[in-house]
Amino acid sequence: MGNLTKKQLEALVDDLRKDIETLYIAQTQLDEDLEAANGTILEQREALTAAEEAIAAARTHVLTVEAERDQVQVQLHQAQQNLAAAPPAAEAPAVNAGLPDIPRPNGNGWSIREAMDLDRVDYAEIQRTVRSLVIRSQLDWTDDFRRQDADKLATMFRAARKSHPVLRRYINNWATAAIARQYMQNKRKHAYKQGYIKKKPNAADQSNQRRPDEDDSMGGAAAGLGQGAGTAAV
Repeated sequence: MGNLTKKQLEALVDDLRKDIETLYIAQTQLDEDLEAANGTILEQREALTAAEEAIAAARTHVLTVEAERDQVQVQLHQAQQNLAAAPPAAEAPAVNAGLPDIPRPNGNGWSIREAMDLDRVDYAEIQRTVRSLVIRSQLDWTDDFRRQDADKLATMFRAARKSHPVLRRYINNWATAAIARQYMQNKRKHAYKQGYIKKKPNAADQSNQRRPDEDDSMGGAAAGLGQGAGTAAV
């Protein structure tokens, strides 16, 4: 160093200043990169925390829904027990007074509505009630009507007679059974066609085929009724 000239020393100082400036710029860039990285990490931590909170909330919601479902099932079971244990409703003499009982028709090709001797409006009302009761009584519409649970059928028959006292005229509940059977059979046919279920061995209701009523055509998601026969009494 002692042998350097003034000009050389000035050049050396100038180079050192440039090196210092370059290092300062590099340090500044590193500081900015570090700050950006810390910001990204903070955002990711916040996103992770939010995701964990969302998962916890979803789990809580699932538990709440499951508890509500269990409570509804308990209430439904209790309601079914109460309905089954309820005494038969009193006869409705004002509705059926002086009207003869109607036995189930013999043979094939008969119309339920005509056999019941009802107009289309009254028959449609009874159809809607029976369809609803099939679901509420938890009958297995995917299986043959003859293999339904006897207690569930009894529950359905009682509820149908309570809603429509005129159904008491039809001996051994044959009209209610026929409407329910048609509804269940047509739901099966619709489900077979759409591929929702597979046919069970000997599951088709083939006995006592009847002429379908005009109001029995399918509608919506198998809402209508098809062909089928009545069933035993309760």
